[in-house]
Amino acid sequence: MNIVKVKESFMEEYKKHTNNDQLLESEVGRPCVLIMKLKYKGAEHKFIVPLRSNVASGTPKNQFFSLPPTSKTRPGNHHGVSYVKIFPITDEYIDKFLIAPGTHIDMIKKIIDKNEKTIIKACQDYLNDYESGKRSPLTPDIDSILTWL
Repeated sequence: MNIVKVKESFMEEYKKHTNNDQLLESEVGRPCVLIMKLKYKGAEHKFIVPLRSNVASGTPKNQFFSLPPTSKTRPGNHHGVSYVKIFPITDEYIDKFLIAPGTHIDMIKKIIDKNEKTIIKACQDYLNDYESGKRSPLTPDIDSILTWL
């Protein structure tokens, strides 16, 4: 898995094609986890999952993978890989995210790499639930995005 960021052009297309407001402007430049080839509706797609600094304290554990807090994480909240914010993407909308050795994001990347199988399984489980109708209202409209990708 890689840490990447979403290009502004993705957000522009997203706004043109959906009224779903679950991807906010702050997604541009936000470090995200790129997960290759998850299955959704019988086909493999590339998916991206944002890292979120303030996952609410009452969020069920199956909706995020907890990471050490950042300086932006409010007391009582969690920092983590937020499965409910997963969305499909293609290479044309992905930018590299530079990680300097010894930084907080470098430490986060090492934790993510160490837990890659757990994160991929949880994301696939979440997509399976989403496909079967068990959806969080906080999830971007995956079907809508796939129609214009």
